Amino acid sequence: MRFAKARACGLFLAAILAVGCARPPRIERVVLLGFDGVGPNLVEPLVAQGHLPALRRMMTDGAYGPLRSFAPTKSNILWTSVATGKTMLKHGIVDWTFVNQQGLTVPYEDRGRRVKTYWEILDERGISSATINWWITHPPTPLRRGIVVSSAFKRLPEPATVHPGGLFAPLNALRVPFPDGVEDVRRREGIPVWSEEQATSAMGATRQILRSYPEYLAQDATVDRVSDWLHSNRSVQTFSTYFRLPDVTSHFATHFLDQALHEAATEKEAAGNLGPEDIARLDADFARVVLPAYAFMDRIVAKYLDRLDQRTLLLVCSDHGFRYQGGRYSHAMPGLEPPDGVMFVLGPGVRAGARILGASLFDVAPTILWALGQPVAEDMDGAPLSVFEAAFSDGHPMKRIASYEHGARPQGEAAGDRRLDEQVLQDLRTLGYIGGGDEEPREGGATPRP
Repeated sequence: MRFAKARACGLFLAAILAVGCARPPRIERVVLLGFDGVGPNLVEPLVAQGHLPALRRMMTDGAYGPLRSFAPTKSNILWTSVATGKTMLKHGIVDWTFVNQQGLTVPYEDRGRRVKTYWEILDERGISSATINWWITHPPTPLRRGIVVSSAFKRLPEPATVHPGGLFAPLNALRVPFPDGVEDVRRREGIPVWSEEQATSAMGATRQILRSYPEYLAQDATVDRVSDWLHSNRSVQTFSTYFRLPDVTSHFATHFLDQALHEAATEKEAAGNLGPEDIARLDADFARVVLPAYAFMDRIVAKYLDRLDQRTLLLVCSDHGFRYQGGRYSHAMPGLEPPDGVMFVLGPGVRAGARILGASLFDVAPTILWALGQPVAEDMDGAPLSVFEAAFSDGHPMKRIASYEHGARPQGEAAGDRRLDEQVLQDLRTLGYIGGGDEEPREGGATPRP
């Protein structure tokens, strides 16, 4: 009897010690959803009005806050910093285009990047990945354990846009045909038919964005389909995909503001009397205009929330926002800090309702590395986000490494495809990024329609 009691006490004490010493659960998978041009000044009023239920859930059950951007707010530069955790001077993508050895102006491609992305680092360390539509990923890197659907896939139906090449056929079958398939997408997603005739202020260079909008919609819908298929059919530990529609919509949305509100703001700004309350009213109205694109984003986030398990960390971020100045909404404002993007985090160990403060684009890659138990490189310019419970962080202390930049990173063969170059250059001209020497289309931006 005494032996049985002693044994029972011993088991009880062992159980207590086991509970007390148990390590928090590991994060086994990370999903990163990137949305271009999404700002807290628009997300927050829409959530307050009852829109964007998926993002609202991420705010309440997880962590949320602004994500500091940097100038120049060029998407290829910013998203490469998200992927590498490094400044543009380190990663080498410093503009939209460069002049090659043949004297031709060409867009940057993967071979122009000097450092490794987090998915390339993870591939070296035996961790599988799928990366879809990220900036500067063509030609796709030949990863050993990874999938890359390059930034060229949405434009160019060629096997060379996907690694491994055997995935091209099933992914290409998911492509939304342009223009024939756009109307079905528009109706299903609730995207309005914006037209210049409906604009409340005169359109100049931005009318070309409006005309090209159906093609941008088809491209993002294609990326969405491809992402869904890969997430369901290829089990990987790191899943990253990028969407552009909020940014493209925001480029012309100023022209669909309430006319009286816009005219009053233009007059106040000219007189130097535009105050915070005026900006708040403008933000609320701009949010009304871009709501269809933000709702498109929210529905995508909702799908990944439904797929979330207890070992997956979900990150949602943007590269910058849009802010009112000079009669229009923009993300490139001479003399001012760029408008913040957003960051949402939900998953194991994340503090519910935590507010993210002081985070920047450089923090995303280190967070992913740390979450998957990998060292954070000291030559990165960011650090893991401080959004986790103390017990979770203590149970998974951060390891460090001087650098991952040892040896040459694997690269795809040079694309050398002038068709793709011309398509990318035309896209940049459409958005006003090149051709006129201006960062964004300025013609007509502050001229109310009579």
